[in-house]
Amino acid sequence: MTLVPPRITPPDRAPRGLAFLSTFVRNPLNVIPRAAYEEDFVHGGDGGVSRAWITSPALVKAVLLDERDKFRKLAQIRLLGPLLGKGLLTSEGAEWKWQRQTAAPMFRPAELMGYVPAFVKAAEGQLAAWRNGAPGAHPIDEDMTRLTFVIVCSTLLPTSDPKLANQIEESVRTFQQSGGWGLLFAALGVPNWVPRPGASSSRKTAITLRAAVGAMIRDRRDDGADNLMHRLMGARDPETGRAMDDEQLVDNLLTFYLAGHETTAKALTWTLFLLSRSPEWTAKLREEVDRVTQGARVGPEHIEKLVLVEQVVKEAMRLYPPVPMMSRQCVADVQLGEHAVKAGTSILMPIYTIHRHAKRWENPDAFDPTRFAPDREVPRYQYMPFGAGPRICIGMSFALIEATAILATLLQSVSFSPAPGNEPVPVARVTLIPDNGMPLQVVPRR
Repeated sequence: MTLVPPRITPPDRAPRGLAFLSTFVRNPLNVIPRAAYEEDFVHGGDGGVSRAWITSPALVKAVLLDERDKFRKLAQIRLLGPLLGKGLLTSEGAEWKWQRQTAAPMFRPAELMGYVPAFVKAAEGQLAAWRNGAPGAHPIDEDMTRLTFVIVCSTLLPTSDPKLANQIEESVRTFQQSGGWGLLFAALGVPNWVPRPGASSSRKTAITLRAAVGAMIRDRRDDGADNLMHRLMGARDPETGRAMDDEQLVDNLLTFYLAGHETTAKALTWTLFLLSRSPEWTAKLREEVDRVTQGARVGPEHIEKLVLVEQVVKEAMRLYPPVPMMSRQCVADVQLGEHAVKAGTSILMPIYTIHRHAKRWENPDAFDPTRFAPDREVPRYQYMPFGAGPRICIGMSFALIEATAILATLLQSVSFSPAPGNEPVPVARVTLIPDNGMPLQVVPRR
């Protein structure tokens, strides 16, 4: 039986005026018109705001690669800049380039496989927490957030301070709660001085969190460790020869703390949800894990052999991409295919929609991991859970290896089943969250 999990039902037409604003704040995915799931380019806008939804791989490539000098990440910078400053995610041009080059060596395949024991250890810690916890449904979304934070601290970044972990978790929650308004104001280019719900709490959260990370940098500056923080400290801008000051270090460490664990946490949350609804695929994965590991702990030598496990993770990220939308602001007139786009137009690339486009996916709303079998090639810019183009997520391979190792380790000991009465709906914030959390039953393996 084919599993068709919960999905957004698109409107026949994008709402306009006040209806657009109220709908967008509740869930930005609900303003994407049905035509965007069926056509390549859908022009819209009202009230003097011009926007275009683009879903064609060729047009997405033009925006992110071929004509990228005519587009800027203004909405993302506006939304995340107060927290992440001018780090890797929110900087542009030469400033972005040298930061990317500095961090890239830590994400080479040889380095990443060395992290697998840390991934497995953290997953085993989560299994122990479930065993020792109260019976009943567990908040899987919260569990995966804590699990991936433990991992990012034990592999890339220099702290396991539970106080900082709590601050980061609280900051993510604060940004998610007011995320609808933040995304709306950023997308519409509303001036910063205009009050918006949640702005004050988000601002206070950013100040507190940045101060905590700054204190951690001062405390750990001379401890001699080899991690991302110390490599960033030793980096020099090839143009100017200058090193990062503490403000830039905070920008980048927060980027990796947040982007490095929040997106993977959401990918695992939706993967476990899909497996809770698909005993057939759970059984297939278990058989593969048992055959590959022969009952041993998951190790670096097993990762590439866990083919089905990776397919399931990729299909989960197709149906529920951790970052559900991308946008760019057109800053110069440009021709995108047969479409003339004027400067000032907001270009919206709804990854959630691109991943479910009727032209490019057979039975697009169905859960079918065979789409990612080794003998099937998915075109670039059609599948982009990590973005695409020169600014594709630097942690893509890290996240895939991490998710594969964690999922295989969990399935060695437990399976998952739905919590009664819970049918989560995907909601776009900074990441794709389940509307009322993700309670699942964790069932020990017999």
